[in-house]
Amino acid sequence: MGIVSFKSNSNQKTYLAVSVLGSSLKVNIKYKNISTVEVNKEISEVNITLPKEYKNKDNTQIIELSIQKMYKKIAETEIEYAMEVARHLLSFAPEDYSIKYLNEDYYKCSKSNLIISPDIVRFNREVINTTIIQAFCRLKYRYGSTKYKRMLSKAMNDYEIYYKKSSMLRALKVS
Repeated sequence: MGIVSFKSNSNQKTYLAVSVLGSSLKVNIKYKNISTVEVNKEISEVNITLPKEYKNKDNTQIIELSIQKMYKKIAETEIEYAMEVARHLLSFAPEDYSIKYLNEDYYKCSKSNLIISPDIVRFNREVINTTIIQAFCRLKYRYGSTKYKRMLSKAMNDYEIYYKKSSMLRALKVS
């Protein structure tokens, strides 16, 4: 018998990380005797619980779909909030909006419709809000036009004032 043992008795677990609202969260994968996939987002991590039968299989696609589903669920509330902020600042709203995955864009505008990718929730709320404001401006005016630039500039200035006021209110509530 040798002095050094190169045999490992522990199971090696690979950790993934996902970005949610500008924070990097560790992804933990657990296996239980369940029939459906469960995804729970906590403060600093995301727990994905898979059925036991997936333990010895390649489950990367299932994990990827679970994370996409989580993004879509988070996007429903975060985009609704960003839409309210943009409506308040610009005094108009698109006739319709939807949340769908887009290939390379975070949003897409047509005449009166707005399509927003749930992948936008990877960024913090300030980025989400300013992106939605930009999308609202693109609904109203052609991208790059003088009116578009003027409207976007005014909306961003108004947003900075709104953001500072809301930050001060949050600070007062904490005190």
